[in-house]
Amino acid sequence: MQDFRIRAVGDLVKTVAPQVATGVALGQSHVRSKYGVTVVGIKRPGEDFTYATADTVVQAGDVIVVTGKTRAVETFANLS
Repeated sequence: MQDFRIRAVGDLVKTVAPQVATGVALGQSHVRSKYGVTVVGIKRPGEDFTYATADTVVQAGDVIVVTGKTRAVETFANLS
């Protein structure tokens, strides 16, 4: 996990996508309402970074960039 402090309000973290965020479009996964984080980008093995949208389907092994309040980001990044 790599993280970047954004002022004192939250974090921007790069982490491997936990299972709770894979296999369904982000808009249907309710990651934001359940975990308090927003997935802003995705990097698949062998592909370039791309910005995430509500229609983005995260796959197992994807590296995602999430943002949110520090505690929420840490909790989400530690899910398996």
